[in-house]
Amino acid sequence: MKEDHVLERGLGLTSIIAISMGAMIGSGIFILPGLAMAEAGPAVILAFVIAGLLVLPAALSIAELGTAMPEAGGDYVFIERGLGPGAGTIAGLGG
Repeated sequence: MKEDHVLERGLGLTSIIAISMGAMIGSGIFILPGLAMAEAGPAVILAFVIAGLLVLPAALSIAELGTAMPEAGGDYVFIERGLGPGAGTIAGLGG
């Protein structure tokens, strides 16, 4: 006897979120830099270098806080401990 297996044709919430996130991240990483390079030329490389230099102090401070307070929660934990539970709640809801 031959059994036919049919794939389910429904998408759940998890599948839809995965497809949406993949499309947004993929376009942000692969498509937009190409469009910017076509429009501005080699100046895009300089823009990425400047943006990296501007982000570096924030990345280093987050890395330092992460080693000082190794807990799950990221920025929420740092803001909650530094500014109190009210600010921590706002940071947790907003980020």
